[in-house]
Formats: sequence, C-alpha cells, structure tokens
Amino acid sequence: MSATTSVPTPVRRLLGDALLIARGTVFGHAPFVLVMPLITRLYPPAELGLYGLALAFVGIAAPVAGLRFELAAISARDSDDARALLLLSALAILPITCLCTGLLCGLKLLGVGAYNALPWWMVGATAIIVAASGAYSTLRCWLVRHHRFRLVATSLSLQGYIRGGIPVVLAPVGASAALLLAGELVSRLSAVALMMRQGALQAARRALRTPRSALRERASRFWKYPVLLAPSALIDAAATALPVPVLATCYGLPAAGKFALVQRLVMLPAILIVGSVGDVFHAHAADMAHQQPAATAGLLANTAGRLLLFAVAVYLPVALVAPFIAGWVFGSGWADAGAMIAVLAPTCIAQTVVSPLSRGLLISGREEQKLVADIAFLLVPILTLYFASSHPLIVAIAYFSGASVVSFLIYYVVIRRALDGGVNSPGARR
Repeated sequence: MSATTSVPTPVRRLLGDALLIARGTVFGHAPFVLVMPLITRLYPPAELGLYGLALAFVGIAAPVAGLRFELAAISARDSDDARALLLLSALAILPITCLCTGLLCGLKLLGVGAYNALPWWMVGATAIIVAASGAYSTLRCWLVRHHRFRLVATSLSLQGYIRGGIPVVLAPVGASAALLLAGELVSRLSAVALMMRQGALQAARRALRTPRSALRERASRFWKYPVLLAPSALIDAAATALPVPVLATCYGLPAAGKFALVQRLVMLPAILIVGSVGDVFHAHAADMAHQQPAATAGLLANTAGRLLLFAVAVYLPVALVAPFIAGWVFGSGWADAGAMIAVLAPTCIAQTVVSPLSRGLLISGREEQKLVADIAFLLVPILTLYFASSHPLIVAIAYFSGASVVSFLIYYVVIRRALDGGVNSPGARR
C-alpha cells in the first residue's frame, strides 16, 4: 500500500480523537469566557493586570517544569523507557519550581516587567500554580501515550468549571486578583487528583520502581528534551506570555489587564486546537513515524490544510464583528477591546495552523531546529512590540500581530522541511 493511500485513515482517527479532546478544551475554557462580561464589570482593570502578570509567569515557567521528559514519554517506543521518562519529569518539577520562584523574586525586587507590583503572597501562589501545572502536564502526557483522550478531556472540563466559578461565586467576598488565582490553583489541583484516581497513580507507583541506573541511562539517551526542548518550550511560551509584562511596563497595569483578558478570549479557538490536535497529532504521527515514516509529511500537510480552513472560518467573522459589540458585551470601558480582537485575529489564525504541528520537529528527531525556530519566533514579535510602544496601544498590538504571522509562516516552513528530510527516532541508541 502506498503512503498516499494510507494517510486518510490516520487523518480520520486523528480528527476523531482531536474532537474528543476539543470537547474537553471547550468546556475547559468556555466557563471563564462566558463569565468574562461579569468579570470585566466586577474586577478593576488593575486587579486583572496583576492576575495577567502572574498568569504570564505561569505560562512561561509551567511548560518546562518537567524538563519536557513528559513529551519524550509519548514518543518512546519502549514502555520501560516511557515509565522512566515519566519519573524523570516528576522528579524535575520541585527543583525547577524552586528555580523559577527565585527568578520571580528577582523580577519583583528589580522591578522588571512591572513585577514589583505583585505582593509577596502572590509570588508564593504563582509558584504553587507552576508546580501544579507541571504535575498536570506530566500525567496528561502519560495518558496521551495510552490514548486515554476521554480522561484528558474530562480533566480539562473540570478545570474550566472551577476556573470560571470561583471568581464569580466568591466575588462578593472581595473582587481581587486573589480570587482569580485561587480559581487557577484549585482547578489544576482538582485535575491532578482526578487523573491520579483514574489510573495515573498506579502508573506512578510502577515508575518509582525504576532503578537509578536506568534513570541515568534514559536521561542520557533522551538528553535533547531537557537540553534543547526545555529551552525551546520556555521561549515558545515566552512569545505568548511576554506581551503582558511588556505592555504593563509601557502602558500600565490597566492596559495590560485588558490585553490579558482579550488575548485569553481571542485565543480560545486557537488554544482549543493547539491543546487537542497537538497531543493527538503527536501520538498518531509518532505511530506513523515508526511504521510508515514516508507518510508523516503527508499527514502534516493534510492536517495543516484542515486547520487553516477551520481557523479562517472562525476568526474572520470574529474580526469583523468584535469592534462593534465589544463595548456592549464587556462594558463601556472595554470598547477598545474589539479593536484588539480584530488586530490579533491574523495571529490566531497562524497559531491555530502551526502550533499544533510544531511537534513534528520532535518526531523528525531534529529538536535543535525547533530551538532555533523558537528563538526567532520570540525575538521578532516581542522586539516589534517593544519598539512600537511609542505609538498608541492598538497600533503597537497591530505591529506585534503582523510580526507574529510572519514568524509562524517561517516556523511552518522549518517543520515541513524537517519532515521532508526523513524521520529519526527520538532517543534512539546510537
């Protein structure tokens, strides 16, 4: 059977599993989006700015809490390798969280990125959220390896209900950044508890029996994940999160708070795809790379085309309508949010297509190319935003959006060329 005739079936399976996780992702984010008109009226923009700053740091630090060993567990051929990598990821969470906490303390003391505005209790809460996020990511990747996408979807839904409920239900107590962060922390801890009860605890116990010598051997063999992919993930996350502290520095906390919520709203469809298709594409493409390596590039192209159609269908109407209804939906003080949504739509279209497919660089075994691409992806948009800060806020965001689109296009070319060059098995013994 030729590679071209074998692609459609994996694509259909991929879409079926992706839709399952997409359902969980929708329920994971929809509750917060639905209560956003209440949040914009209940919470002052400055409190939202503090919340945005803390969440931006979590967004940068959490992806590297397990040193990306959890991603290696998805691609590993051997189940013993996967268990050892799960344990390595879990063991890395505490020291990495401590390191990140020290960095956050330094940012606060030095006043970098407006982080001096964070009270000390919020620094501690942010650190705990980073650790909880790392634990969730490790368990999620283990479940993805075993194609337990339904449980992953349920955990996402649970987080959404808690994240959206706490800030609204408890707002009469005091509408502050503390309640927003409480929703983030409780939601993550609840998802971890759910996964542990549904079988992840048993897998963790088996992983604990792995000898130290085996851990050292796997850490050496899969060295590219902590050495190349962890910095790459850090840079990739910073590209999304850094606009908030940059805007807080240049335009103040209220402007950063508005952007943080608008970014979260407009990126919802993109997050839905990145979270669902990313995991599922990785799992299916890894299987295909082991069985029919030549067909992997075809799977990439088919998936990219479908994602592009979906992204345009979603974001084009949003960009056209948002400027006219934002003030009515979020309140008169948020009328400029519509223009922000419109200028960010092209970035979200590009992100919807490219970000889920970035796992293709892991499957190709060319992890170093992902690191180089991520560095360029970080520097071009963020430097553009910083140097455009002399312009009005909406103009600076438009410049940032255009630079991001160009970076995503370059990123896709890198992914495609890597897969066209053939597939190397990650962590293969040489």
